[in-house]
Amino acid sequence: MAGGIDAWNGLVAEGNYDAGMEYFSPASGVEELISLSFSLEEGNRVFYEHVAREAEDEEGAALFRSLVLAEERHKETLRDLTSRSAGKDADPAPPEGMEAGSFMEGGIPVGEALSWAREKGTREILELAIAMEANSLDRYIKMGRAVGNDRSREVFQALAGEEQGHLERMTSLLDRLQERK
Repeated sequence: MAGGIDAWNGLVAEGNYDAGMEYFSPASGVEELISLSFSLEEGNRVFYEHVAREAEDEEGAALFRSLVLAEERHKETLRDLTSRSAGKDADPAPPEGMEAGSFMEGGIPVGEALSWAREKGTREILELAIAMEANSLDRYIKMGRAVGNDRSREVFQALAGEEQGHLERMTSLLDRLQERK
């Protein structure tokens, strides 16, 4: 992310539309999609909780605390979807070989991200968080297109909309921090 958001300068994304979908086999159903999402949301929550406690400024800490709550809401939404689609009233089990909350969006191990974040300021952590949330937005859009159930599609589209809101808040704070430099 060299140069941060300023380096973007109107460039257009290139590459395979299905990039990042390797987690899902062609037969993946709604349950598997929810399971992966739930685990990644938990990983993001753990990350945001830690960086909120260590943030160097109150504005960054407040944003990261609000993201902890947002990740909890996303998990609750996914629990409800699991209940409706699979008839289960428990947290979705993590995908095979993945411990719940051990990875964040983009496949980043939580422990590695936290080690990295200890040496970084709010601006750098925001840049990573923006990349994670963009990955999440992309995944929810793709998942919404991949499921056949209208209700599940609506849930994934709503989650994508929330991720877009997170991105807007984070880029706004990043812009303010860069103006202060």
